[in-house]
Amino acid sequence: MAQIGILFDTQKLGSGFYGYTAFRILFSVAPPSDLGGCQLYHGEVGEGRSRPYCIALESDDTSVLSRVKLLFAKSMARGLLPLGSRFLDEAALQEEVLALAARIDESGEMTDCHSRWLQEAWQRARGQSALAAPEQPRPQAKPAADSRAHAKLPSRVPHALGWSRLGQRAIALLGAVSVGGALLPWIGWASAICAMVFIAGVIQGTQLRIRLWAEESLSSEDVLVEAQKLLSTKPLHEVCDKLQAPGPQASPLLRRVLATCRVSSSSADLAAACHLAEQQALAEEEALDADTREIQMFAWSCSATALLSLAIVWSLHGAAAALALAPRMALLGLATSLPLHLMGGLLRFAAMRLQARVRMRIAHTWLPALRKVLSTPKTQTDSLEQALNRLAGEMQAMRASLELRRDEDFVETLAELRSSVDELIPVLAGFREPFVLQAVPASGRAKVMSATA
Repeated sequence: MAQIGILFDTQKLGSGFYGYTAFRILFSVAPPSDLGGCQLYHGEVGEGRSRPYCIALESDDTSVLSRVKLLFAKSMARGLLPLGSRFLDEAALQEEVLALAARIDESGEMTDCHSRWLQEAWQRARGQSALAAPEQPRPQAKPAADSRAHAKLPSRVPHALGWSRLGQRAIALLGAVSVGGALLPWIGWASAICAMVFIAGVIQGTQLRIRLWAEESLSSEDVLVEAQKLLSTKPLHEVCDKLQAPGPQASPLLRRVLATCRVSSSSADLAAACHLAEQQALAEEEALDADTREIQMFAWSCSATALLSLAIVWSLHGAAAALALAPRMALLGLATSLPLHLMGGLLRFAAMRLQARVRMRIAHTWLPALRKVLSTPKTQTDSLEQALNRLAGEMQAMRASLELRRDEDFVETLAELRSSVDELIPVLAGFREPFVLQAVPASGRAKVMSATA
């Protein structure tokens, strides 16, 4: 792969976060849309105390590197080295060890980036590119690639999920009364009441089945893939904002995804996120179980209506009339209650399968992706603390040896230096993500381009 290095003067970039400033210059001179397929490396190069800061680009497409080099050759941005010493070729880069900063895929999205400051510089550059789009139109093929990279979550609530439970019951009751009133002159009041209860149960069960179909369509693998795209391109608080829209909230899968993101964005505790998702899953399962039990309640109501009708006929017309009506009412009770019992059982199985699929997708796909986002490398911080502790120990040993020589001035100076190091240790321990990473090669080994830091 071809490589090119761009050199910056750390003194002109400003003290402290000069790596962030250098990448802001890179993304302002070379727009992010022009860096597709590149790998970015960074670090200090050369020898001596004041070394230039280098951002290296690696790509299979040499035209991309040529275009970037031409843009920086014309640039007058503050912080760049003079034109004669502004670039490093591939041969010179082979002698340096640089840390992998990020990768930019063919669609123009940044991946394998674990530095928040670099992600912020990238997002700010993307925002400025979007504002400049009307003045600098891009080729038609590029926006198509960008649109495929953005997450496409559900944008609207299906009609089956837009009705309230009270509205669904009202429709079931209206349909049942209408059918029962139409059958009353033909089959009598006792059979009409049984038919009315049966029609109410059938309508409500059909509504529940349609609602389950809508929830299954909103909890598919494609929806979870879109949520993963959103997680890879946006910080967690923006993911929460996107998932709070009415469309995503209609999906059982995305409701649990939102629960894990809310806990993780506030406390970065994956165990707490899993617990909250489990509690929400239990609540939704109990709600679906209550809906299926309501269908079975209609089934028992059909049998109870048949028995109540016989009791009323017995009390009004006597035992003979009740016994004459008993076979027909028994048959009607069985014919109306058994289908509703079967419908309730099938709906419960469908609800259980839906909840099982949602649980599996959360556990096997979403939580591992969320864990990668929450995990932050701590190797550099640990090594820094260990080096400071070793330095403090060596200074303590040096002070003890110098006390034997009775050099009081030097011993006092060394004590003050030790005190400064002790104050510096907790401050540096608070930085869990260095702004500039520089890998140092071991002695006696060849220098190569490294992707670890």
